[in-house]
Amino acid sequence: MEILSLGEKIKKRRKELDLTLKNLAGDRITAGQISLIESGKSNPSMDLLEYLAGALKVSVEHLMETEETQAGKICIYYQNIAESNILNNNLEIAWKALEDSFLYIEKYGLELNMATNLYLKALIHEKKKEYDEAQELLLSANNIYIKYNCSDEIIKVFMLLGKITLELDAYHSAYSYFQQAEKVFEESDVYNEVAMGKVYYYISKTLNKMGIDKEAIEYMKYAEEKLLKLKDSRNYGESFMKIGQVRFKEGNLNQAIAYTEKSLNLFRTRQQSILITDLMSGLGEMFSEYGYVDRSFEYLLDAKAIKERLSEESTVNTLMLICNNYIKLKDEINAKKVLEQIVSNMQNLSVTDCTLMYKYHILKYKIELLEKKYEEAERTLIDALNYTEKMNYHKESAEIAIALGKFYMDLGREEEAGKYLDEGVRILEETKCLTDF
Repeated sequence: MEILSLGEKIKKRRKELDLTLKNLAGDRITAGQISLIESGKSNPSMDLLEYLAGALKVSVEHLMETEETQAGKICIYYQNIAESNILNNNLEIAWKALEDSFLYIEKYGLELNMATNLYLKALIHEKKKEYDEAQELLLSANNIYIKYNCSDEIIKVFMLLGKITLELDAYHSAYSYFQQAEKVFEESDVYNEVAMGKVYYYISKTLNKMGIDKEAIEYMKYAEEKLLKLKDSRNYGESFMKIGQVRFKEGNLNQAIAYTEKSLNLFRTRQQSILITDLMSGLGEMFSEYGYVDRSFEYLLDAKAIKERLSEESTVNTLMLICNNYIKLKDEINAKKVLEQIVSNMQNLSVTDCTLMYKYHILKYKIELLEKKYEEAERTLIDALNYTEKMNYHKESAEIAIALGKFYMDLGREEEAGKYLDEGVRILEETKCLTDF
């Protein structure tokens, strides 16, 4: 989309209305003066600007809008497109939109738009599990956000940094980032129940990983308080996105931004529902871990119901947590029923997360142990080990090898037990993975 100077806007609009210089000048000004304004050799007074706006049937604000402001609006448009596509997992389209935005950012020195670009690119890298690149971009974005005291954005950056470092098992770093997010909430006027609940949940989860159970339970309850205030919603964003793209092609930037913002708000609303269900699932998992199985079922079943209405792919993860609860209760009948639902849901996924297959094998193995089907349990673990080795999942391979070792030890098969226990420890030492067994 073109960015126009004041004179170029006047000339373009004059031609759209099929006016000559003389027509536009009228009795108020000469045609020569209009020509000088259009060429940028002269600037009109405020009175003359108001006259020209009236004659051209546009607002004074439109004529006065600087090139930098126009460029900023174009960036917002592209960034709305990018974020909507990130939420829909269309990462290549999102990256292209950010590259288009960057051309204007670089030319006009739009610092805050640059920070948004960096953050959104970090989101894309995070989704691709390219964590080093994501962290580097996030730290650069945060330097700009801190400079301009953008509290909402600073919180988002700290949260994403925390989630990445938590995924990398860097628990102290994750805890530090989540604490910084909590501190920004406390020191600013930001009010967002979903985001605050997420902060509390992730602090609780990190403390749990660090073995600090008393504080973990305390933050888990803070997160629960926030969760009780929240509701889910649906989205209808695609139609608004398409209208916005049409308006952009027509050159109507204000309407293009308005429609893409409506679309983005609807996608965010849906994403908020997904975040709430993720929080429900997370709390359900933690309540189960601390022995509150009934409370755990309450949250997991609510999360499952909402995710099914949203056709959300992470329903499988929630079903796995429900299945694990039944295993803890030694209820193999219901555990098997849920395992069948898991298989059915996994078959319907357009793109299957490979780690789901590993988790599925572990659940199947635990159920077979409950049923005392030891030969089947052994085959399941061996299948799982072969799968994780094929996928180069080193940490998971180590966990299964050690589980196999313990399995054989319980059966008195000491030679095989020693073989797999040694194998598991070797993988852990080679990959420097840390885990609890």
